Amino acid sequence: MARRGTLRKKIFLFTVILTMSFTSFFLYATNTRGGNLMDLTLMDVDGRKVRLDQLAEGKPLLLYFWASWCKPCRKIQPKVASLAKEYKDRVTVVGINVGGLDSPKDIKKYRSRHRITYTMLIDRDDEAVKAYSVSAIPVVILVDETGKILFRDNEPPANLEKFLPE
Repeated sequence: MARRGTLRKKIFLFTVILTMSFTSFFLYATNTRGGNLMDLTLMDVDGRKVRLDQLAEGKPLLLYFWASWCKPCRKIQPKVASLAKEYKDRVTVVGINVGGLDSPKDIKKYRSRHRITYTMLIDRDDEAVKAYSVSAIPVVILVDETGKILFRDNEPPANLEKFLPE
């Protein structure tokens, strides 16, 4: 019996290490692209093409990958909105709608209903999803002006200040 428990622990540990290795690889691969991550062009809710580097205006970008049907996304959205207001002079917050199920009209209604003031973009062709290796939502990614990833998690950073330049 004891051997079975030990084998399960080893398999679990191996799985965790393997998962962390793949995650690290994808984050490394994404970070090595540097400025290319900022060259992405997505559509805003009014159908205009917007480049991430132009939105950034020399500031770090806080990218929030979300969809209206995603329950965890709805849960963290107020935190993202709060960061957008608190750090508006130091960080550009951008919501990136993914999944293709929300129409621009739906996104506008969601933005209005929740009084969202930060920019909303639509990733119809999964360009940003692929570039930032997003496999599940919500994801919050902070990138500096060059596209280097400073923070990545399913929740906004508890202390955004520590990731920002002085």
